[in-house]
Amino acid sequence: MLDSNSFLIEPDELVKLLGGNVVVIDARKPGEFKNGHIPGAMPFSTYEVFAQDTRLDGMKAFDEAMANRFMTAGVTLERPVVVYDEDTGMRAARELWVLEYLGHRNARILHGGLKFWKAVGGPVIADVDIPTVRTKPLKPSISSGYLSSIDELSRRAGTWNFWLLDVRDDLEWAGTDNTPCCARRGHIPHAIHIEWTKFLDNGRFKSPEAILALIEKHGINPRHDIAVYCHRGARSANTFYALRSAGIHSARNFIGSWHEWSSRSDLPVEI
Repeated sequence: MLDSNSFLIEPDELVKLLGGNVVVIDARKPGEFKNGHIPGAMPFSTYEVFAQDTRLDGMKAFDEAMANRFMTAGVTLERPVVVYDEDTGMRAARELWVLEYLGHRNARILHGGLKFWKAVGGPVIADVDIPTVRTKPLKPSISSGYLSSIDELSRRAGTWNFWLLDVRDDLEWAGTDNTPCCARRGHIPHAIHIEWTKFLDNGRFKSPEAILALIEKHGINPRHDIAVYCHRGARSANTFYALRSAGIHSARNFIGSWHEWSSRSDLPVEI
């Protein structure tokens, strides 16, 4: 199911798909679309929607909300989808993760994003026309193997065969950030800190050998289960795919991330 590089698409392959049945999603920040985008792309993002509760009932509500949002972009589980960011960024990675979690089996991220696309001569237009879409119901077929829940983290953190990877920046890890939506600062006990950008080189994933060396340097066994988290599950989605590109299929994304963990006063925090 989790092929190492099946989720990546290079510019030369995407060029061949343009004008066909593919849905191309521009997941960048609002306003960037009008400054230049891939022909036929649609500005779309679920980045602002948090997964507030990764327990069973909470994820059912999240699943439904995400399916309804993607449906408005013309996404079905049958149509191929390509998402892109400015480079191989966290926003596109989060959209891809959500699509695959919902059961999509033909969704990919443009490796290197728009920056690399332009560097190799890919066409870019600056109009603001948004493609007309015909919406069809998107019924999720949930792939639970993509998700680590808050219950799993609270139960398994610190056990011998479970690694918790915090990919936020140094200030967030140390608890000295000013994230306004979180009442508590710090990190989850037993977590290991590697900032998500360490898995990238010039906007593309590092080689499998470099990624394996990086996690092994920090004492993580790639054959054990790995849960990745950040603040809202976007940077962690990027690292989830970085690990997958290196052939590590034991990793999962804690989509609720620090936003959910910090809201639970019954759970411990380290600074």
